[in-house]
Amino acid sequence: MRRVILGFLFAVLCVSAARADITCTPTQPLAQQNRTRMKHRTPPQQNPGVQLITVTEIVASPPAVGVNSPGSRTSAQPIDPRETSVFTLKGDLWVVNIEPNDCDFHLEVSEVGGSVNSDRVIVEIPQTAPFVPARNALLSGLHAAGVTLHARTTLTHAIRIQVLGFGFYDAWHVSTTNPQRGNHHGSPQVGSLWEIHPVWAIIFPASS
Repeated sequence: MRRVILGFLFAVLCVSAARADITCTPTQPLAQQNRTRMKHRTPPQQNPGVQLITVTEIVASPPAVGVNSPGSRTSAQPIDPRETSVFTLKGDLWVVNIEPNDCDFHLEVSEVGGSVNSDRVIVEIPQTAPFVPARNALLSGLHAAGVTLHARTTLTHAIRIQVLGFGFYDAWHVSTTNPQRGNHHGSPQVGSLWEIHPVWAIIFPASS
């Protein structure tokens, strides 16, 4: 298991950022973005203790323990111990959106081998400097797959990806009527408010 993780980290370091990042101006200033400190946490300087996780496991995960605490929707601090953990996730990419409020790359990912109707989770790559290599790696991978990126990009055929980043609970979208999936949290297929966000590394492993 450790060898797999270290191999992934090494591969990430070797990814060539062949394509320049997009031009995007956030509609909401960085300091005013929801839970911005959590979404833009600096990647660890040393190899962290990484946990392998699947889309199925994320969708089955209970809500953040602090979700009902006052201020949880805008908290600049973790509201659950899982928000301090680093995860690597492999899955199939179906949607790439450029979020206008913060210019994050918003990716919707199903379980490996999932269909267009399978449950998905969201992983996001922020715009700020520490995440530029991951954004460029994503753009290069999409280009290699023949995908033209738009503000809203739905893929006809999924692309296998593997990402590395912090756990994050998007409490802004909490809904009392739909506590698992939340309110206006991506496409209807998105099955959890748990995300991997920020993502600071992405690779494109073989689909087989």
